[in-house]
Amino acid sequence: MLVAGCAADPVPAEELCVVDPVPAGEVRAGRIVCVEQLVVGGEGRVGDWLLENSQVRYVVRDSYASLTQLGEEGGGLVDASLLGGPDLLMELLPLGERSPVSATVTEDGGAVSAGAFTWQLAPDDPQLQLITDSGEADAIWVPRPGVVRTTAVTREGADFLAVGALGEVPPGGAGGQLLVEGLVGVQPSAAVWYATSAPIAGPIDADAVDLFAADGGHLDRIPVVAGEAGGGGQPEATTAIGFRPGCVYDGLTKGECGGLTVTVRDEDDRPLAATVHFDGEDFPLPEGGGRAALGPEEGEAWVWAGPGFSAWRGWFAGGEERAEIRLTRVLPAEREWPAEATAEAPATWSAGGVLLADFAVQAAPDADHAAYSADALHAARAEGVGFAVLLADDEVPVAERYPHDDLRAAIGSRSGGDAWTWGANSTTRRAAHGAPNWLGFSALDRLTLVRGGAGADRFTIVTRGWVEEATALGPAWSWPVRPSALWLDGPDDVGTLAQLCEAWVDVQPLAHRTWLPYVGATSATAALRSVYDRTASAGNGPMVSLVASTPSLLGAPRPDLTVEVFAAGWMGAVTAALHTPVGARELPLDPDGRATAEMHEPGWAFVVVQAERSLPWGGAPAWAVSGVRWFDQPS
Repeated sequence: MLVAGCAADPVPAEELCVVDPVPAGEVRAGRIVCVEQLVVGGEGRVGDWLLENSQVRYVVRDSYASLTQLGEEGGGLVDASLLGGPDLLMELLPLGERSPVSATVTEDGGAVSAGAFTWQLAPDDPQLQLITDSGEADAIWVPRPGVVRTTAVTREGADFLAVGALGEVPPGGAGGQLLVEGLVGVQPSAAVWYATSAPIAGPIDADAVDLFAADGGHLDRIPVVAGEAGGGGQPEATTAIGFRPGCVYDGLTKGECGGLTVTVRDEDDRPLAATVHFDGEDFPLPEGGGRAALGPEEGEAWVWAGPGFSAWRGWFAGGEERAEIRLTRVLPAEREWPAEATAEAPATWSAGGVLLADFAVQAAPDADHAAYSADALHAARAEGVGFAVLLADDEVPVAERYPHDDLRAAIGSRSGGDAWTWGANSTTRRAAHGAPNWLGFSALDRLTLVRGGAGADRFTIVTRGWVEEATALGPAWSWPVRPSALWLDGPDDVGTLAQLCEAWVDVQPLAHRTWLPYVGATSATAALRSVYDRTASAGNGPMVSLVASTPSLLGAPRPDLTVEVFAAGWMGAVTAALHTPVGARELPLDPDGRATAEMHEPGWAFVVVQAERSLPWGGAPAWAVSGVRWFDQPS
């Protein structure tokens, strides 16, 4: 016997909020009419559709909008949980035409239909089925004990799917085998979606089996029971590799044990978060150091804590090794920074520090990026970043709890990949600024949307591509809305910065490695003021400071300029050039990285610094661009 109304009738929206567990042998299907019916930690909301039985609960997004794909209809699966447990997935989006969502209950179970497909659930069975418009049924195995929540967005047609779990593989399919092929989403140490394939052949002399794609990417782990892969299957073009406890690191099988354990501190014995670089891979470590699972092969290893420190280089011989490492600060933790001179007084100096920022940390859900926010921030912190903006193109990234108290993170949103801001809503339950359905909008329209409207004053960043598109609509001086900052991917973008300055558009350069000097106590708010104060330094490693060191003579906008460059020794030889309205000229730096210059022309100035390498082991050339200093400030 089933509940939730008569057969083939959805639960009426007017019905009282029903929160009691579904009895055995029954199914409940209908609209969610109160918050008490929502899945813990899920993205479902009142008005979406609930499908549940005595074991599991599923939530389907209502038809008006997808959770993560803006401009698409709903109907996707957004929540899945064991009864009373937390949500375990972001969104599963079947391909196909959508129509208004509806729910039915019959003698065979409950269903939520959304046009070309139907989600169907039988009594007392955790297996959700996807029924396509052709009538074919595909099993969706969610959830299972031990499955870890994934922020990956899964999209596919009719060839679905099972969810694997660390520590357990759900029984099912032919002969109790977990059927795995046609990988749709990849999230190591998380739920992974599959379709059908043949089982792995036994016997297997190992405790578990890892699955690897042809390109070496890790897919999933299947435990071995009684010499057989416990309900495991092997996709085509993959390799099954057995492992034993103690030889698997971060979900990847190295074949043999081997790791480098390091303690990392600065010259004042303060612990540092750091990155171990080995054989083309990066191993982020928490504050104070840790163990990097380098495997059995020998080779050159590097330890660094970002561009603000020296780097350690050593030879890893395989096996288990330890090292105590001291890294020297290029930029002292505390120092005095100059404030701009005025017509009445010369430059002054105030105690403060410097913070390294990254204004574009990619995080899921994103069309081509699936990193958890905690993982992305952990990797950024291990490279010295102290402030970060999480971004997902045309979406809002998922905010997750992050253990580093000394890394401040903001949730941002980006429109069309080329205009973004931060301060977006940190949940995915409502749309945020910067994430509109941007197709068909001009560059200036997208910037207006990112700002939150024509009269809003959110801090907005645009790329060179956005500037080129906006300039095609009209000269920069005529734009009705203007960005706050220009994103620089490298020295090639400096010409765009000069172009905007020549049009009297006051923008400041930002980049993945932007140094933010601050005065007073350490805080992200104090550091971000440096962007408005034009003291930030954008680039991929070095830092450059440009200030007017003497007041203007009789009010004339031609002060003396002081330039100061900070660059780690491993960056190599450093050069600097001063850019003004009349062009660029070289600035000879003294051994301490300082230079002075006279400003002979009115207008603006900024400094570009370049060095040989941006990483201790090589990488692209290093570069930095100072904030733009205005001496005839545009109105």
